[in-house]
This record gives sequence, structure tokens and C-alpha cells, in this order.
Amino acid sequence: MIKAFLICDSSGYSFYSKKIDESFEIIQPELLSGLISAIGMIGKKLFKEEIATITYGDNNRFGITIISKELFGNERTLYFVFMVDGEPDKQKMRQLCVNIFIEAKQFLKNPNGLTSMVEQKIDRLIESKYDLKDF
Repeated sequence: MIKAFLICDSSGYSFYSKKIDESFEIIQPELLSGLISAIGMIGKKLFKEEIATITYGDNNRFGITIISKELFGNERTLYFVFMVDGEPDKQKMRQLCVNIFIEAKQFLKNPNGLTSMVEQKIDRLIESKYDLKDF
């Protein structure tokens, strides 16, 4: 089950943050996005992978899944970050990321002063097509 969802870029800028489980305590998106940017960069350089999964606990029940998408021409990468409890459905996660990327790409390329528009567009997309509790 997804506890929280974040979209940030390789410079550490947080575009979007949504808490799915109200009891989940999320770190400030600005702090988390810097960490995610570093993890994404390391994963891409060392392992040449676009999906990173970090697990916590003895039973690997809790974790963070990061899916990256390149913004061609901007030399930036977008990171779609899912904080999960249990084994997530990565196929559904990928589909959500692709849909958000297609629908909000123009806003994500140049977010200056458009954060509320990005949030509204992504919220509408998620509400119309997805129930993040099912992931």
C-alpha cells in the first residue's frame, strides 16, 4: 500500500507531494527530494537502472520505490517516489508515472511559479484514473 507519493527532480526541487495514509508521518518534501536526487544519480551512474527500491526493516516490508524519467533537452531527471508498506505493484506505478509525465510534462519542464497548477493537474489525473491505496 502506498503511504505517500512525491515528485521531484534531479536538482532537488519538489513539484508535488501527497500523503495517502493520514497516519503516515512524512519528512518535509524539500529535504526528502534532495536525498532522492542523490539516490537517483548514484543508481543511474553505478547500476544503469531507472527504478530504485530501498527497503527498511528485518522483513523488508517498508520501503521507497523511485521511478525516474528523463526530461530531454533540459538535462534534468524527474523522480516519482512512492513510500510503501508491503510489496507494491510496480507496473501500476510505472503506468501512473507515464500518465503524469504525459499530462503534466510542460508544467514539469518549467515549474517556476506554477506549483499550484502542477498540483491541481496531477490531483485531477490521480482522482480520475487511480486509487493509490490499491497499488
